[in-house]
Amino acid sequence: MKIIYQKNQIKAVDNKAAQYLQISSFQLMQRAGAAIYTHVKKYQDVLVVAGAGNNAGDGFIIAKLARSNGQKVTVWSLIAIDDLPDDAQMAAKQYLHAGGDIIHQQPLMSFEVIIDAIFGTGLSRDIDGMYADAVNWINSQSATIIAVDIPSGLDADTGMVKGVAISADITVTIICYKAGLVTNNGKDMCGKLWLEDLAIPAEVFQQIPSQLYLLDKSVLAHSLFKRQHNSHKGSFGLLAIAGGHDGMLGALILAGRAALRSGCGVVEVISNCKQTVMISIQCPELITANDIHAARLLKSADVIAVGPGLGLNQQSKEVLQYCIAQNKPMVIDADGLTIIAAGPQFEHNVVLTPHPKEAATLLNTDVASIQANRITAAKKISTTYGACVILKGSGTVIADTTGNVYICPFGYSGMATAGMGDVLTGMVAGLMAQGFAPIDAACTAVVWHAVAAESCNKGNSLIASDVVEQLASTIQ
Repeated sequence: MKIIYQKNQIKAVDNKAAQYLQISSFQLMQRAGAAIYTHVKKYQDVLVVAGAGNNAGDGFIIAKLARSNGQKVTVWSLIAIDDLPDDAQMAAKQYLHAGGDIIHQQPLMSFEVIIDAIFGTGLSRDIDGMYADAVNWINSQSATIIAVDIPSGLDADTGMVKGVAISADITVTIICYKAGLVTNNGKDMCGKLWLEDLAIPAEVFQQIPSQLYLLDKSVLAHSLFKRQHNSHKGSFGLLAIAGGHDGMLGALILAGRAALRSGCGVVEVISNCKQTVMISIQCPELITANDIHAARLLKSADVIAVGPGLGLNQQSKEVLQYCIAQNKPMVIDADGLTIIAAGPQFEHNVVLTPHPKEAATLLNTDVASIQANRITAAKKISTTYGACVILKGSGTVIADTTGNVYICPFGYSGMATAGMGDVLTGMVAGLMAQGFAPIDAACTAVVWHAVAAESCNKGNSLIASDVVEQLASTIQ
């Protein structure tokens, strides 16, 4: 798991890195440029587009290295060299001293690769004017586009596009990950994301506090996945899932099957539908009940999940309130989130799993406001409701009640299909029933869910059932 820093911390991170390496800020720039150049050296015809900040300095260093390697290099500088910051100006002058030249007009020729060194993490305004023209021109080219640290125009904290942004094929970020690279529009703008940490260990940055983390597959090696042989089904949790009302039995089945595949020992699914008994045909391992008061496991369950296919009628509300009254750890999803909106804080372990529209309902705002800062939104929901929150979407954001935030870099757009959230709900609840802490269940389930979806190799033909069936092979 890697630490993520926000843009107001990047300067401090760079300073710590320079101190650790016992070098100047310019020498740090040289090392960063050299690290990025390793991704450039295979291309023979290179265009570097340099902007107004220190990212331009990285670009000039890349250009100098490419020229010394015999590559054909063109540097298009959007401002005069004398207007650059000191380190970037020094890099530009070294490039010129080595025999390089600079153009100040849009080139007429084509290139094999274009290096985006226009704006870095400090961008705080929308890109317009000549900078927007340059970004749009770069995006129109057929060349491979490599972004230095972050695609120009992408907000480093939120992943929002600041007017226009580079649509990179490759992004090489330096020293640490930035949140905007891995959530919201980040994955679309970055292309393939590489981290060049300059061999600086994470301990160097301990004096720079951060509560943001990038999840990795290590969460799939949780100690609770290791079991004793002398066990029985009750050793691995009892789970009750309520929902599947008004023709939505499929949501309930998906959640129940996912809970079983997550390793949960016993799962009961509860619906008001008269056809609930038909669930046994689809999944005979599930216990069924067609009335919340007739449920066999509700009183003894370790965890209760409510929401998949729940509906919004009066009976649905009564079911949710009855489940909350059991004072047990819970997972609440889908219609359950709409019902609890503006409700009181929870006093027991609860995980909420909203997509952006449901998150907007929980905070009485709109989807655009949620997406404008997904991290802030997830934290606010967590604080408001006293719960762990999984804000689903590209770069799913997980916030716990201590203020820690985790971002999942896995998953893809094929997961935007009916039932996928029901599968995740079942997985989170199933893990909690096995003894996972809510935040551990959330992080593990989100990564497992996303990695399983990727490994199905179904592209845009992926369906939720595919993911359920892939869970077992993914965790091995």
